[in-house]
Amino acid sequence: MNMSLRVKNIFHYLILILIVFLCSYIWKFIELPYSNDKGSIGALSKIKYNHLNDTVRYLFFIGLPLIYYLFFIYKTQETKLVNIKYFFKTFEIREDNFSFKSVWPIFIFLIFLLLIEFLSLKAPSISYLDPLHDGDYLTPAINYFHNKEFWESSFTVHGGSNIFYPLIAWKLFGIQTIGAFKVFKLILILILKILSIIFIFYISKFSNLEKKYKIILFTLLSLIILSFSSYYLIDYLSIRDLYALIFFIFFIQSFFKEDRTFLNLFISGITIFTIILHIDIGIYLYVILLSYKIYLLFSKKFKDFIQIIFFLFFSVIIVFLIFGSSEISSFFAQIKHIIFNIDKIHGLKYPQPFFSMGIEPDGSRATKVIIFQLISGIILISTLFFKSNYFKLNEKLFFLFFYIYCFIAFKNALGRSDGFHIMESSDWQSLIIYFSIIHLIIYLFRKNNFINLNIKLSYLISIVLISAVILPNIKFKNIINFKNRFEKSIYAPDIGYMSDKRINIINYLKEETVNEKCIQNFTEDLVIPYLIKKPNCTKYFSSWLASGFNIEKDYIEQLKNKKVKYILYSSPMFLVDDIKTADRLKYVNEFILDNYINVIQKDGYTLLKLKD
Repeated sequence: MNMSLRVKNIFHYLILILIVFLCSYIWKFIELPYSNDKGSIGALSKIKYNHLNDTVRYLFFIGLPLIYYLFFIYKTQETKLVNIKYFFKTFEIREDNFSFKSVWPIFIFLIFLLLIEFLSLKAPSISYLDPLHDGDYLTPAINYFHNKEFWESSFTVHGGSNIFYPLIAWKLFGIQTIGAFKVFKLILILILKILSIIFIFYISKFSNLEKKYKIILFTLLSLIILSFSSYYLIDYLSIRDLYALIFFIFFIQSFFKEDRTFLNLFISGITIFTIILHIDIGIYLYVILLSYKIYLLFSKKFKDFIQIIFFLFFSVIIVFLIFGSSEISSFFAQIKHIIFNIDKIHGLKYPQPFFSMGIEPDGSRATKVIIFQLISGIILISTLFFKSNYFKLNEKLFFLFFYIYCFIAFKNALGRSDGFHIMESSDWQSLIIYFSIIHLIIYLFRKNNFINLNIKLSYLISIVLISAVILPNIKFKNIINFKNRFEKSIYAPDIGYMSDKRINIINYLKEETVNEKCIQNFTEDLVIPYLIKKPNCTKYFSSWLASGFNIEKDYIEQLKNKKVKYILYSSPMFLVDDIKTADRLKYVNEFILDNYINVIQKDGYTLLKLKD
């Protein structure tokens, strides 16, 4: 590279950095007019803030620098770039020098240590109960037990997982307890970790690295992705990412196989299945599948295109046959409300990149995560458009679709911009960056002969690294009494999760409603119906979600039609964003106050009864 070109490159990189800071500065000036024609109330409506502002700001912040970077490389590196026709060629299937046989000793060792680690875990605490998030699962499950209905009885925020997970746990362990559900969630995390390793195996097949170096790449990336998930802490990967991992494990194989019929069937089926279980993740995966279909059409891979269309239709038919049209109709009504209203109800402003650091609690994390998204986009453009022997066409295309998922899944951070959701939305793009860094380091080591590896030495290094990272997390003395500890949690009476005050109010509610088949919960203490072992009277067990004119009308109609006698009106346990349900559901609240009278006010709880 001559001096003139180097100067040009430095100049363009400086402009790129300047554009990033300019976009950050302009961030707060991008404001869409506020409107609330649906009447949904949340933290954003309180400050008259358009819930789409942060999405538009995000598109601007990421889009402008990436467009400039693309312009800059075409201006300075045109001879080193591929043309657009390159992306519609036949897949270049790389000769497989890295099969499962190549890593089976490492894979088996990893799985073994993960199982040992799981057996050494402390059992779930028989004391802590999250009234909101645990209630999201436990109450829909109790609703199903009594009504034998899924979405017709429960308006869920996440999807079918809110209903199915406790039911599976109770069936698996043969007992209906809080502890059984909590242990089941730990099992899901273990499955998540195993799937993470499988996904990394397929990612490691990319590039022209020799097998001995791919073993090191696989090991390092496995340890990194395992650090993304935790059994007890809030972390990057959670149980909702299970299905994204399954999807990508099979989707990635589509770029290695000549015959993709089975893979097309599976990725279509898992997409529909995920929409049923986790609405947001399922929709993101469907966007990926839609993008893939468009690519197949333009690249004249008509067989794959038709197969995916057919398998999607087939999967939808299967879902209708399993659940019935009335359940699916209720489910799609929930999806519609969630898509158009959840950000209005649940949304928080995304902190301004850079300028919020040190001022807002999540300013630093918000800046880091969105910069990671930008960096991974730059890496993607470099991978896609530069001619290289490192990656084949099919490998580049997978990275493209994977980044699209990273890009759209960031919507979770934009919609609910607290520390947890911001962190939860930074997992996948981080993996792109880690892969690129490790791959580059290994390539430079190989190129400059810093280390001379053979297969056996690669295995040895991998086993040492894995042992050094995982073994300190294992409490070997816990393994001996694993069964007793976890059985204690599984079979522990639910009363252990309640304080004395809470026990008293639960006992009172049981006695007061002894002749009633149900109780209506108007609070964010969502676990109450489960604790008194009665279903919620309406599908709106999580009342705060039913904010908006049309859905409030349906809420009132259900109260009328079912002649709901008792309503738990207030609770001291929790308020989402410090906004009372009564303020979110103004019409429902008016109806309740007009038609119900106070029965008791005790320890922060208020129970109302239908007027004679």
